[in-house]
Amino acid sequence: MAIDFEQILQYAVDHSASDIHLTPGLPVSFRIHGSIEYVGEPIQKAFTENLMVNILTPKNQAHLDEFRDVDFSVSSKSSYRFRGNAFYSQSGLSFVFRLIPKVIPEFPTLGFPDELLAHFQNLKQGLVLVVGPTGHGKTTTLASLIQARKDAHKEHIITMEDPIEFIFKSGNSIVHQRDVGKDAVSFASGLKAALREDPDVLLVGEMRDLETISAALTAAETGHLVLSTLHTHDTPETINRVIDAFPTAQQGQVRSQLAASLQMVIAQRLLPSLDGKRTLVYEVMTSNIAIKNHIRQGTLHQIQNYMQTDTSGTMNLFDQSLASRVLEGLVSLDTAFSNCRSREQLTHLLELNGVEIPAELMEGEDDE
Repeated sequence: MAIDFEQILQYAVDHSASDIHLTPGLPVSFRIHGSIEYVGEPIQKAFTENLMVNILTPKNQAHLDEFRDVDFSVSSKSSYRFRGNAFYSQSGLSFVFRLIPKVIPEFPTLGFPDELLAHFQNLKQGLVLVVGPTGHGKTTTLASLIQARKDAHKEHIITMEDPIEFIFKSGNSIVHQRDVGKDAVSFASGLKAALREDPDVLLVGEMRDLETISAALTAAETGHLVLSTLHTHDTPETINRVIDAFPTAQQGQVRSQLAASLQMVIAQRLLPSLDGKRTLVYEVMTSNIAIKNHIRQGTLHQIQNYMQTDTSGTMNLFDQSLASRVLEGLVSLDTAFSNCRSREQLTHLLELNGVEIPAELMEGEDDE
């Protein structure tokens, strides 16, 4: 394909690519259903250098020059929006773009159970975390939750994002979206200011540092519903990550704060499906007295055991979700055993439903 930026953006839209990579010395690269595909001839350094001048603001160019990377957003002529990151590497100036769908998907279409949305809609305050690897749908899940919330309630919702991705329209609820670096100096300062702006719900794009985590916990403690993301794999790791962000002397207090404020952890991954696309696999923890006690006492290793035996209908372990996807014919046994937390647990769940497991799949190391 010819090296034309607008054509590159449109190709991503037409072929359902989630990401675009522009790297000097390599062809234009698209991530389609989780896999990288090359298209066309290698890019020259002049292309990305010209692109920097054409799509980055002077402020973003100055940030890139000083810090060697910068986040931004860009729109195509067909009105699709992309989250961008420009950075320097051994190859030279490179770009990655993430396609932002025009329409925010309704939460039930993502693959989560209806009970999860109902539970979320009833929350009045506290902390909700959506966690998982980069590129596995955390932002889409948050956007779907906010969209459902704003339509069902009459509230004031403030988002702090870097950059703004999905666009929300005020309706039953008032929605203010703030772009960190443009509308706010930082996540932490924006959060502190938000507490004086009569919010009901706060969305923090990512809890990146101690100051932001501390501000989010304070907001969750003071009667607000706070949603954010972390790059963790499951509930115990997520709780540990939050606590370990603080100095040792403060961790006991933070454990008590988190026990009081943490309402829900959604851990998700998008795995290759048998139709050549990707499907959602997830873990959900919803807080109750037992979970709060485990957090407060530091017995985090017991949380997943408790979740496995919970009968409330609002909790689900990753391997339980993985087994369901196999039984639904969406995920192969090879994919399931390559991504499970416990081969023994997954084997047990599948054999209960009459699935015969080849001996070679039961061998190997579990995903930690």
